[in-house]
Amino acid sequence: MLSRIVTLLLFFGLSTVSAQEWEFSLLGGTSGYMGDLNPENPLAFNDWAAGASIKYNLNHTWGIRGNFAYANLFAYDGNSKVQQRVERNLGFFGSVKEAAVLVDFNFFKWLPQRGRIVYTPYIFAGVGGISFDPKWYLPYIIGETPRKVKLRDMQTEYHDTDNHRPYANYAFSIPFGAGFKYNLRGPWSVGVEVGYRLALTDYLDDVSGNYPTQPPPRLPAQLSVTDWQYLAYRNAANAAQPVGQRGDGRPYDSYMIAGFTLSYTIFKGGCPEWQ
Repeated sequence: MLSRIVTLLLFFGLSTVSAQEWEFSLLGGTSGYMGDLNPENPLAFNDWAAGASIKYNLNHTWGIRGNFAYANLFAYDGNSKVQQRVERNLGFFGSVKEAAVLVDFNFFKWLPQRGRIVYTPYIFAGVGGISFDPKWYLPYIIGETPRKVKLRDMQTEYHDTDNHRPYANYAFSIPFGAGFKYNLRGPWSVGVEVGYRLALTDYLDDVSGNYPTQPPPRLPAQLSVTDWQYLAYRNAANAAQPVGQRGDGRPYDSYMIAGFTLSYTIFKGGCPEWQ
């Protein structure tokens, strides 16, 4: 699904690039996550993100852009101030790759180089596709390199009738947010942007439903049932295994990206006037 969206965006750009004014942008900044391991803090930025976009300016106010983003996500119950989550002791890290189509709205008429107004706040919203792959570490063994494990392959919420297949590692997303940009000189502009993404999946963090009642029939090579128990329950194999709800009961996870932008505008015929 993600590759199809990327192909569509590239086709859209290459087929019309000579027709109107275009804007190419880069973004660098920070990322955060909200979900079963962080249900209440929308400002939990704790990792890095990057992005690039190709924007087609319909006029001074409206624009359509193909947006590509990469965000590293991380959360750990041990950092929570809620005792119940500290005792649950779950965690994950991993990247999210996104391709989206966004619609921008400038509050002021945006005309780099020619306009008397050289800045504008803006808002955006759209639809996209993401791929993700949450991971965590097996217990550290002195003298050995920590082992990363793909949590999806471990089926940490396995149930033989209700949840017997690994979840999909791709989903649709709904990006929305706001920004501010300032024209430095000529075609060059800088800005800041903050965007939230509602992911139409509850497995960005590998936590969604209930604790498993048994291990899956097949585990990845070189991984044991003891490894599975650790990742599913996050307690010692000989401790009492928790039962019941593992997630927070909400249907979707989300993530956010905030950063600085640098953009370059190409004008039709070298003149910054929209037709």
